[in-house]
Amino acid sequence: MKRKSRSRRAKSTAIELSIRLDLPGIGHIGPGKIELLKQIRTHRSISAAARAMKMSYRRAWLLVQDLNDVFAEPIVEKWFGGTARGGATLTEAGDRLVASYEAVVQKSVDANRAVLNEILRSAQSREASRSSAS
Repeated sequence: MKRKSRSRRAKSTAIELSIRLDLPGIGHIGPGKIELLKQIRTHRSISAAARAMKMSYRRAWLLVQDLNDVFAEPIVEKWFGGTARGGATLTEAGDRLVASYEAVVQKSVDANRAVLNEILRSAQSREASRSSAS
């Protein structure tokens, strides 16, 4: 897990909750795959989505292939070549997956707001005590 720099931590005013769904014996779905799907929806291209996320095309393509293999219905529809140079879009199942994942995260944040805020306050007071000691 990458650590955020002190300057980035100082700019954040709200705690964020990341959730990874572990599908037993199947795989995982987390914020990275969901962000990739959202980028594909925006750019209508796996390669453009990968560039937007600073990810290799191969990595993005493998993640899309994995998602399409995990679910009964394809999540991303791809088309190749021709005058339009190919592209990709989310299927209805892909749109439902993104919406469902975002609903789970939002409901979790809403249900745990007080606890999350307490964690943030505790971390901020620790950071404040370090700053004043310097």
